[in-house]
Amino acid sequence: MSIQAHIDSLAEKRSLLKQQIAEELLRPMPDFSAIHALKAHNLKLKEEMQRYLIMLGKKNYASS
Repeated sequence: MSIQAHIDSLAEKRSLLKQQIAEELLRPMPDFSAIHALKAHNLKLKEEMQRYLIMLGKKNYASS
C-alpha cells in the first residue's frame, strides 16, 4: 500500500469516527465515555496521518 493510499484510508476511518461521535451526541442520553474513547481514537489517527504527510513533504495539513 502506498503512503498516500494509507493516508486516504486513515482519513476515511476518521470520517467514520466523526460520524459515530455526532450520532452518539444526538442520542437522548449520550455515552460520554464512548464519545471520549472515539475522540481519542480519532486523535491517534490524525497524528498518524500527520506523520505520513510530513514524510510526503506536506507539512501543513489543515483538516481537523
